[in-house]
Amino acid sequence: MYHLYLHCEGTVAAGPAASSPEQTAVVPRGGSGGTGGTADTRSVGGDASSSDKNRIEGDENSQARAKAVRSARKRGDAQLELALRDNNMSMLVQRSNVLPTGQKFGYQATNTHYTATFLPMQAGAAFHTWGREGGLFGFYPPFQKMQATRFSIDRQTGVLEGDIVGPNGELLGLIDMQCEPRRPEDAPKPRF
Repeated sequence: MYHLYLHCEGTVAAGPAASSPEQTAVVPRGGSGGTGGTADTRSVGGDASSSDKNRIEGDENSQARAKAVRSARKRGDAQLELALRDNNMSMLVQRSNVLPTGQKFGYQATNTHYTATFLPMQAGAAFHTWGREGGLFGFYPPFQKMQATRFSIDRQTGVLEGDIVGPNGELLGLIDMQCEPRRPEDAPKPRF
């Protein structure tokens, strides 16, 4: 049913030094798209600077993101396992500590990127359960004001860049990960 499984690991940075995505040069590449709005997570924590290894030295956007991550109030490990379906452009969060597990939402595919937007207000009751029980909001309580999580995955390098946006468009956090493709038999059980 799904054509691509991605295993992503990296960093979530809470409270970057800029107040808007534009000031941080957080521009998820390839546009934005998809909406969505279900439960379970693992805790967020630890010191992670491994996302800096995903940066390309000559890329201004990447350098600005790396600087914002280093200057963030808190940094922690982030993990995300996704299953992508190409016939209806939907994405399933299989496991994660930055998005609700079991959540389905749409994505857009270009020649260079997969882009998606998670909107909590469309997620329903399961998201609120995840929010109460999950580690993301305990890790950084201002994330409770999240209005959207936008991210893009570079189809050539596997670099995932995302931002967590508050109610007035302010930047609450950054997500930087490296994604690796997995075979269907490597997907976590149950395998659909």
